[in-house]
Amino acid sequence: MSAVVDVDMTTHTKKILGGLVLVCVIAVVGFMLLFNINTQSISKDSQTVLFNVNEGDTMSTVIDRLADDGIVRSAFFTKIKAKLGHHDQLYEGQFNLDKSWDVDRILEYLEKPSYEHDKTGSVAITLIEGSWAKDIAKKIASETNTTVERFLELWNDPKYIESLMSQYEVLSKDLLKNKDAKVLLEGYLYPDTYEFNANNSEEEITERLIANGNDKYQNYKDQIDSLGMTPYQLFSLASIVEYEAPGYENMQDVAGVFMNRLKQGMKLESSVTICYALYEFEDWDDCESMTNNQIDSPYNTYRYEGITPGPILNPSQSAIEAVINYSHHDYLFFVANVKADKNDPDYGKIYYSKTFEEHDQRVKEILN
Repeated sequence: MSAVVDVDMTTHTKKILGGLVLVCVIAVVGFMLLFNINTQSISKDSQTVLFNVNEGDTMSTVIDRLADDGIVRSAFFTKIKAKLGHHDQLYEGQFNLDKSWDVDRILEYLEKPSYEHDKTGSVAITLIEGSWAKDIAKKIASETNTTVERFLELWNDPKYIESLMSQYEVLSKDLLKNKDAKVLLEGYLYPDTYEFNANNSEEEITERLIANGNDKYQNYKDQIDSLGMTPYQLFSLASIVEYEAPGYENMQDVAGVFMNRLKQGMKLESSVTICYALYEFEDWDDCESMTNNQIDSPYNTYRYEGITPGPILNPSQSAIEAVINYSHHDYLFFVANVKADKNDPDYGKIYYSKTFEEHDQRVKEILN
């Protein structure tokens, strides 16, 4: 009889424990949901408000006032966010905050002196063709009230990128499969001259860049399809061409070399892809060294066949069109004269070859 009682008690205890675990899980999930909601921006629309940090203010008192002024949703959850994010530094002064900013951005903004945030009004920013994403982020952040860190966080956020895909056809799904990209949106940050408001958010600026590229894409998407490439593949090849060759005609000729090599199953063997594989390098010679040519990276086109897994920079319209309208010839090799004096008319001139022997001889003559 006692054995039956023990079994019943054990079963009852398990049910109680199971119920407690379930309650705890629900509580944690519920808390995380509330935390996420209450640390988002107050508004989707930009609305600048003046906020003062006074002598003697603490992070706690500042957050209380942020909540009272309707700049953050919840003082309680904002304080938790500040604690988790180690936001503990404040500067006195007047700050132009925006109700479209989330809690992270507001706290980061208050951690710098107000004079570092005196950028206001419209700013014209030229993004240079062939720039890396990290350099584009630095350029924009230097002239607006944005941060490099937030840009790179967004540009590597699969969920954010997926939300953009429903709006912009140019963003092909294969970019999310690239596990080796330094920045997932590399190649889609369209180089051009833009006019922004200094208080535009990173999201607003990003969408301007993508939208511009998407508009241009509509003009040649059928031609990309006819090449049997996705936009991502074409932008990847265009980015290599951009890095290798100056001027539209040179780009067409170099693109023709790469297309010939791809058709024959040859590796591209482009040293500029080594630059991206290294990502940090002191000198161009680092990309040319035989040691670095052996680096184990899918971006190393000396080791891996085909086009790189993704773009190695953000290509210009000219580079994209040069790949679409690549030159039809029989060349399989090229070398640029980069050893000549920069004032020499032959500096940067590209020499093309049909055989390796001819190419090897040119390399010895030009580069040695």
